[in-house]
Amino acid sequence: MMYIGVMATVTTDQARTSRLNMRLTPEQRKAIDMAAALKGSSITQWAINHLVADARRDIQEETVMTLPSKSFDEFLQALDKPMPKSAKDLIELEPEWL
Repeated sequence: MMYIGVMATVTTDQARTSRLNMRLTPEQRKAIDMAAALKGSSITQWAINHLVADARRDIQEETVMTLPSKSFDEFLQALDKPMPKSAKDLIELEPEWL
C-alpha cells in the first residue's frame, strides 16, 4: 500500500473577475483555435481548462510526496526518535532575519 498526502481543494461559484493576457505567435494561436474548435469549446474555456489542469498538476508534483509502505514506516520511526542535540540547538537559535 502507498501513502499519499493530498491537499484539499474547494470549488466555489465565484464570478470571473481576474484577467490573464498573453502574447502568442500566430502558430500558437492557430493551434489553440483548432484544439478548442475540435473539442467544441470556446477558446477561453479551452484555455482555462488546460491552464488550470496543468497548474494543479505542477502544484501536486511540487507539494505531494508519495512513499512506499516500508519507507513510510521508516519515516514514522524517524519522527518518533528523540531529536538530536544539534537539531535542538538549531531550533533555539534566533533567526538572523528578525
